[in-house]
Amino acid sequence: MTWRMRAAVLRATGAPLTIEEVSVPVLGRGQVLVRMQLAAVCHSQKLEVSGARGPDRFLPHLIGHEGVGIVEEVGPGVAKVQPGEQVILSWIRGSGTAADPIQYQSSQGPVHAGPVAVFCEMPVVSEQCVTRLHPAIKPEAAVLAGCALPTGAGTILSMSPTDPQGAVCIIGAGGVGLAAVCGAVLAGWPMIVAVDLRVARLERAKALGATHVIPAGAEPFERAARELTRGAGFDVVVECAGARSSMEAAVRLAKPRGGRTVIVGNLPMGETIQVNPFDLIAGRSLWGSWGGNVAPDTDLPRMARWAQEGRVPSSLLLGDRFPLTAVNEALASLDSEEPGRPVLDCAAPIPQRSAASSAREMAPA
Repeated sequence: MTWRMRAAVLRATGAPLTIEEVSVPVLGRGQVLVRMQLAAVCHSQKLEVSGARGPDRFLPHLIGHEGVGIVEEVGPGVAKVQPGEQVILSWIRGSGTAADPIQYQSSQGPVHAGPVAVFCEMPVVSEQCVTRLHPAIKPEAAVLAGCALPTGAGTILSMSPTDPQGAVCIIGAGGVGLAAVCGAVLAGWPMIVAVDLRVARLERAKALGATHVIPAGAEPFERAARELTRGAGFDVVVECAGARSSMEAAVRLAKPRGGRTVIVGNLPMGETIQVNPFDLIAGRSLWGSWGGNVAPDTDLPRMARWAQEGRVPSSLLLGDRFPLTAVNEALASLDSEEPGRPVLDCAAPIPQRSAASSAREMAPA
């Protein structure tokens, strides 16, 4: 059976995505066809579309790495999920087959995709990139479980002791930063400081449980943050803003003799940061986080369940909702005053099969 669907295609960096109809290939080994419900929009896609990640040798291709949907078909060798099951789609790879890259066909020729690309109606994804989800979990509760929640909340939880007594600072209160605030609340940190340029994001951080918020623009936030700890510094500092100055400040804000800084945000390709070696000699440590260091097969469904139960207030993490055809507006909204993560409604009203496929089925044996 050949399916046709609408997809957001990146044909040139620095140009808008185009909505095109493409045909879905026959599933290969380890591939899963998913009928999308919702996809979340991340700053990573904005970097990708703008060309800030450098030359793109895979053009034209699909994008998007976080969402939720229903399995339509499975390819040979897939044992992890079955048709009809609801799944989380994520760039954070779990168990299962690492399938070959995907190639769709449009009227202009081939369109490429990596292991997961969800800004479309019916993506083909690698088995490693899907995680079974309980059918009672609402898509709105699960849509951020593929990136924002594990990267934000997961990073904080993995860095937290059993009974935290000190202070944590989260720099950048976008989708991942707000999820990090939720993680800090779940971990039980008594002082949770959020830093951001936008007042609306800081207000949302407080609503989610931040005990203190600091605007980053009016004056150097580093001094204000340090004063909250009476000069001692923070046990954990998580940088989610993706800015050189805030990454460098994050290192300095960690307390000597044990403070940890975790870099989560992305810089444009070629940009680097500078670190004073003495800040590390003093006992601070600098870490990176790859998807919050989670175990996707168990942690992603658990985080979706937290959102469903209200332990993570997903309604405060989600931003405006856009149809797939408004994907460029959704990307632009990342720079708006709306603090939540934009969401794409990717659901196709009725999955479409190609005329050739229908004719083959109707032909006499």
